[in-house]
Amino acid sequence: MAKQNLVRGYLCSGIGAVIWGITGTVGQYLLTHYTVDAYWITNMRMIFGGLILLLLSWPHRVAMVSMLKNKSDFLHLLGYAIPGLLMSQLAFYICISYSNSGTAAILCSLSVVMMAGVSCIGSRRLPSCQEAISIVLAFVGVFLLATNGDISSMVLSPLGLFWGLLAAVGVVFYSYMSQSLVWKWGSIPVNAVGMFMGGLCLTACIRPWTVTPDLDMFGIILLAALVLIGTDLTYILFLRGVGDIGPIKATLFGTLEPVSSATFSALWLGTVFEVPELIGFVCILMTVFLVMAKFRVGG
Repeated sequence: MAKQNLVRGYLCSGIGAVIWGITGTVGQYLLTHYTVDAYWITNMRMIFGGLILLLLSWPHRVAMVSMLKNKSDFLHLLGYAIPGLLMSQLAFYICISYSNSGTAAILCSLSVVMMAGVSCIGSRRLPSCQEAISIVLAFVGVFLLATNGDISSMVLSPLGLFWGLLAAVGVVFYSYMSQSLVWKWGSIPVNAVGMFMGGLCLTACIRPWTVTPDLDMFGIILLAALVLIGTDLTYILFLRGVGDIGPIKATLFGTLEPVSSATFSALWLGTVFEVPELIGFVCILMTVFLVMAKFRVGG
């Protein structure tokens, strides 16, 4: 792998994660201040984000048609679009509605531990020492987030925890399902078709034309930022990172997302995180670096 591709992959993954974290807080603001729900926001993001990417991919229309006609690629694309993109985005915003963007983002980071588990199963091996410790830390981190250190109470609702973990599963799906497609067809065409497919699926389920949101001009601007920056730009950057450095290394840089999300949520929305929650954040972030110690990010 060329050195310049490695550098590009690290930069794309890192920058995309930071922007993603910020726009997660934007989503929290919309859910809190307007009469919209996670299903409607996710649908708007995916259907309009997909349409914009399809327009950008027009020069690659022949390749996109070929991708859809190839049975193997089409099945990978379905896996990327439905249990990947759609599930991760929808579950993420539902988790925000039950908690906040920082907590939702940190739960998504558990996708790295899940990927390590998939790697162990695929290789038919036991977890390494780092992986075993990371699993323990992940459980400790989730426990602190859910209970704030008090075993007799639940601070994070069971539904918030469930949807946060489901979002992490979605990240695992789209990270693995996208890699071979990006290598073969490029990040923009893959993201365009996958995003639009997921958006169409959700449109058929929720029928967004029956919803009348009370968005003012500021709300419309925030929604546009979610589509253009928080959806199109971030997924293009992340998929480029996956194509250059692989899904596990790209996801490592994705840990910048909860850091930026929690920071921006505290500064803009005044979200307060208790000490046990912050310790839980650190425990979960440590799982990522322990898992990645096995893969040596530098090459």
